[in-house]
Amino acid sequence: MKKKLLAILICLVMVVGLLPTVAFAAGNYNLYVDGEQFTSEKLSIACGEGTATYDPDTATLTLHNATIDNDIMANYGIKASIPNRLKIKLTGANTITRTDIGGGAGICSDNAVEIIGDGTLTINVKGDTYDGIYTGNDLKISDKATVKINSKGGLGISGEGIVEIDGAIVDSAGLYAGIDTYELKITNGADVTLKATSEHCNGAFIRKDNEGNGGNIELIASKVKATSYYPGLYAGNNLTVNGGEVSCTSTADSAIWTKGNILIKGGAKVTTDGKYPMGCDGSFTVEEAEIDAKNTNENNIPAIFDECVPVITDGYQLNYAKAVDSEGTEIDLLSSGTQYFALYKNVHFITKAVYPVSFVVTPDGLTNVVVKVNGQEVTGSVSLEAGTYPIEVTADNCEAYSGNITVTADAATHTQTIAMTYLPADYTKVDAAIAKANALKKDEYKDFSAVQTAVDAVARGKNITEQREVDAMAKAIEDAIAVLQYKDADYTKVDAAIAKANALNKDDYKDFSAVEAAVKAVVRDKNITEQSEVDKMAKAIEDAIAALEKKPASAKPGTSNKSTQTGDPSNIALWITLLFASSGAAIATTTVSRKKKHKITP
Repeated sequence: MKKKLLAILICLVMVVGLLPTVAFAAGNYNLYVDGEQFTSEKLSIACGEGTATYDPDTATLTLHNATIDNDIMANYGIKASIPNRLKIKLTGANTITRTDIGGGAGICSDNAVEIIGDGTLTINVKGDTYDGIYTGNDLKISDKATVKINSKGGLGISGEGIVEIDGAIVDSAGLYAGIDTYELKITNGADVTLKATSEHCNGAFIRKDNEGNGGNIELIASKVKATSYYPGLYAGNNLTVNGGEVSCTSTADSAIWTKGNILIKGGAKVTTDGKYPMGCDGSFTVEEAEIDAKNTNENNIPAIFDECVPVITDGYQLNYAKAVDSEGTEIDLLSSGTQYFALYKNVHFITKAVYPVSFVVTPDGLTNVVVKVNGQEVTGSVSLEAGTYPIEVTADNCEAYSGNITVTADAATHTQTIAMTYLPADYTKVDAAIAKANALKKDEYKDFSAVQTAVDAVARGKNITEQREVDAMAKAIEDAIAVLQYKDADYTKVDAAIAKANALNKDDYKDFSAVEAAVKAVVRDKNITEQSEVDKMAKAIEDAIAALEKKPASAKPGTSNKSTQTGDPSNIALWITLLFASSGAAIATTTVSRKKKHKITP
């Protein structure tokens, strides 16, 4: 019994003795900087004049002007074995230097690493087979970070997953490769330089994993430069370049080589300089791009592998294509019609996207429509690159159209609508009718309002399709003029002259016939334009009246004839009787004429 109690007591002592050790172990993190470990009690480590600070909650290591150069054997600049992705945030200028050949890698992590921040990190590693950065999973460098690596005895960047450089600046040089991993993705305006300093190596060596996955390189809208003995860019599977600029150089082999396919698009510019043809084991497809492939081998070897001649995708066309043969002769491939790129030591060609552009000419119903682009007549749709083009359009009864169209990748620019303007209507007849109306003296007519209304109704600005309406305006004015009625002439003077003539006793005058003739010559129903004729009628009467001469006065009653009588006086009684009768008749006549004057009717 005592032995059992003693054994229990010893066990309790041992357990109690172990408690501090367990508690201490729980506060350690598998993260080291310059040989020092982060713990719950030590989350900041001095690194030269800067610091390295760790936040375990977010697994973020912040380097602020840190100088990591404690060259202890088998230690690493940064060593991580944490279960989560390690974030390394850069602020200021930071350096990791391993000068001892056994000084380890600059950064070594069993898991994924992400480098962020707007600071810089310079890594120099001299140790044999030690890398600038090694990750057992993915590596991402982003957020405008700048990382420069020089690994004299190993790889610049070595990964067991995907290396992604997103908008960052990376310059990685290694003895065996600038980057060696399963997948490489460079995007979003990144600027990357890769270099292998040893022979028989690649600037970027992107291999498949043990299951045959990966091996792809994707370069998107970024600037990439790769230089090495073997291909600057090597992909165990496919290479895609979408925009940006890529320049690859091989001092002894192909500048670019892939085991799969090559796709170059998005307006990417790819320049290669190698001793053997660049190419692939699969297909070589080109969309919109510029490719300048050179072979600087002294032998007559083409710049592009003849078993993967570039194929230009539908919807794209050559915009420029020149080559240099083995004798240094420049050949214009566009004009020569020879576009087999794998024949020449230097091939430089540019492809552009072309878009089917159609034209809609309005208004509907136009005839004999002719559309010319760049001076060439087109029918239906035409394939055009992005750009601005002069266009001319003609159609019956329309003004000629001349202008520019702009074509882009936007589908809205692939249908161009041209609005034609009709020729103006001919107003010649209208203007003539208005001039005719304006020449009239409106006061001479009984009613001029219809003419004025027709003139006021004229609508200008009609086009040739409305010519009938314009002609109708002219006709309305002409019709209104045609039915105008002159005012009557003024016969006041004529009537006054006739009244004056009628007031005269024609028997008082030697000859009254001229007055009567002038009165009878009066013509009624003359209009105002004949007023002068009417006035002449009045004047003729007045002139005839003015020319009248009165008869001389006869002997007065009671006067005697004192001349000597001769002849037979036997009938004296008869003569006396006749004398009295004549005197009575004269007296009666004089009395009547005083009561009633004689009237002349014209």
